[in-house]
Amino acid sequence: MGNKAAFSVPIPAKKEVLGEGPAFHEAICSMLQTARSFEGFGQPELMYLAKHMRAYRVPAGGTIYREGEKGGYLSVLIEGSISVYKEDSDDQVKFLNLIPPGSIFGEISVIDSRPTSASLVAESDVVIVDMSRESFLQCVNEDPAFGVRLACMVARILCARLRSASGRLVDYIDVWG
Repeated sequence: MGNKAAFSVPIPAKKEVLGEGPAFHEAICSMLQTARSFEGFGQPELMYLAKHMRAYRVPAGGTIYREGEKGGYLSVLIEGSISVYKEDSDDQVKFLNLIPPGSIFGEISVIDSRPTSASLVAESDVVIVDMSRESFLQCVNEDPAFGVRLACMVARILCARLRSASGRLVDYIDVWG
């Protein structure tokens, strides 16, 4: 994973809504079954989540989230791949990671309601399922036990990312003797 020279993040893409509402809940539920993070969730739980989500398509090259903009969505990548970019202290855009299908992203802004911490650009046509912060909180409030499972899932994702980042950063740390 290296830097992509002279890259600038394109303007946000228009998301094409694939479906929502009761008629599309079953389709979203099927989409969620492809995400590794939801492996321990049963059909009734996935259907409950689906009632709080929307499915979108974003064309290749489209920006899904732009660093610093208002976030507030827990998203699941169903199809395609997404590149993650972040500006460094010199305002240079650096490539950080590639998000594969089945991954969850955007979860930080659902928890802290702060602007997005990185830009995400569709490398191919992508299908995404989104849950707004408001819907996330509604799930937590309506069914606290389920909310704890959902929050624990997000916590596990964040812990894995923190462990990965600290593992990569250790090579850049100077040790004072």
